Amino acid sequence: MPKHGLIPEEVSEPPSKRAKSDFASSASQGPALESATSFQIPSLHANTKWTLATIQRTRPPLPDILDPALRKAALTHPGKANNDPVASYERLEWIGDAYLELIASSFIYQTFPTLPAGKSAQRREMLIRNTTLGEFSVYYGLDKMADIPEEFNMEGRVGGTNASQKVRVKILGDLFEAYVGGVILSDPANGIQRASDWLKALWGPLMAEYIREEEKKAKKPEQKQSASGQTLDPKTVLEATIGARGVKIEYKDLPSKNLKDRGTKLPLFAVGCFMTGWGETNLQLGYGSALSKKEAGQKAAQMALDNKKLLKKFADKKAEMKAAREAQLQQAGVTFPLKEKPSAQETTGGVL
Repeated sequence: MPKHGLIPEEVSEPPSKRAKSDFASSASQGPALESATSFQIPSLHANTKWTLATIQRTRPPLPDILDPALRKAALTHPGKANNDPVASYERLEWIGDAYLELIASSFIYQTFPTLPAGKSAQRREMLIRNTTLGEFSVYYGLDKMADIPEEFNMEGRVGGTNASQKVRVKILGDLFEAYVGGVILSDPANGIQRASDWLKALWGPLMAEYIREEEKKAKKPEQKQSASGQTLDPKTVLEATIGARGVKIEYKDLPSKNLKDRGTKLPLFAVGCFMTGWGETNLQLGYGSALSKKEAGQKAAQMALDNKKLLKKFADKKAEMKAAREAQLQQAGVTFPLKEKPSAQETTGGVL
């Protein structure tokens, strides 16, 4: 059984080291590079979840590409290799991109076990987009190590053309993807695990805010349930706690023009929770922001529930009104229990 739960299709011995002169022609490079690429399939469970306690404050060192041929290819732009896909980073960038997506998916899946697929994809995109990977390339100096045409450098070609910033970012992202591919393929036994451990440490700080929310959620008291055993959402619990005849709880859009998610940079919706009743008119109980209006509304309701002092004030008024009504019915000779429509408290399994 391979180490770390890996299942390589073919495990070959690492090729012998070669001098730089061996790479003069692409014809002589092809077979050597191809023989070094034992494809590895990562195991989902080999990657453990992120925790705040394990996030590193400093970035991890750059792992080595163990095979010189793959290292040279990973740092060579196609324009510098006569557009030979084997002698340049073109193929390594392609396979590295696939590995990055799968490894990122693995960590997100393990760390956020209840996160919907759409949000999981948004967080993955935050980790593997060109702006993120390009910044990593600059940090590790891959742009300085690489053999790329002058027009793609920050200074541009002297007296010639300059690539746009968007194109430069794409090149830097490609370099990082190719380097990841080189790290993995040059080490059939441990490459996938070395790359995964490196990326986990590198990506961890970018996920810190989400990890903090996940761990905070895990520490919260058990959510209230209905009589049927279903978990109740904050809106339902709030309605059951302070809702009554003549009391209106509404969720309204709030200004959110400049609100963006810190990680994905996508626009956020903002929603406020308002109540009219118990002597109040359009009183704002809470607010929330999220990538969807539905989630923002639930966050607004949760903020209202977290305001224990205010919530108790209205819950007490509801209890007083209920007691007064029961007293009136007793004076009228009405016997208990009353056969009437069940209250919000009863339908929610006694959450009050």
